[in-house]
Formats: sequence, structure tokens, C-alpha cells
Amino acid sequence: MGILGKNKESKKTSKSDSSHITTLIGAGCEFEGNMTTTTSTRIDGKLDGKIAGNNTIIVGEDGIVVGEIKAADTVVYGRVEGVIETHSLEIKRSGIVLGDVFIESLIVEDGGVFNGRCTMDEITEKISIE
Repeated sequence: MGILGKNKESKKTSKSDSSHITTLIGAGCEFEGNMTTTTSTRIDGKLDGKIAGNNTIIVGEDGIVVGEIKAADTVVYGRVEGVIETHSLEIKRSGIVLGDVFIESLIVEDGGVFNGRCTMDEITEKISIE
């Protein structure tokens, strides 16, 4: 029973930790439509549509998003074509963002690509899932 109790305790600890990825669109997976999430989400496949989240959205190196991202924070290692509305946008050196962004903070690493319009500090209301 001691071992079972320890396993249950470690599961409770991992569920309460919101900093890890709990939603994943894996490599080779294609999703079309609208999606909302309350947890951190990583996209390594292709998403054609809208994704809205209260936490971090990460587009992996092989990930492609064609559509709209609305999240607390967004990190792009892959490719995004469309609109991003987020507090913090980080485009990594392998990342490509083509489209308009509405943000409070922008970081583009050397080698990262951003082509589009950028509007900063004009988000009039807190970003939330509608």
C-alpha cells in the first residue's frame, strides 16, 4: 500500500503543475477546426483553424498553424500563417510568422522571420477564450 500511496501522491503533484505541456498535436497529425484549451499546448503537426488558450501555445519546429492563435503566451519554433493575439510572442531562430500580431512583448531570435503588421500595447481587454 505504501507504493500505491506514493504513486497517487506523485500524480496529484504533476496534475497541479500547470507549467508542463498537457495538450499535444503530434507530428504527422492534422487538425482542422477551432480548438480551446486551458492548459499549455504544443503543436508539432498541422492546425488549420483557430486555437485559443489561457496558457502557453508552442508551435514546434515541424508545427504549422494556418489561422489564428489567441493565448496568454506564444512561442514559435515552426511556422504560423495568420493572426496571433497574445501577451508575449517569442519567435525562435527556426520560427516563421507571416501575418498580423497583437502583443505586449515581442522577441525575435537571430534567424527568426516575422513578416506582417505588429500592434503593441493596444490590447484593450485581457486576452481570454471567447
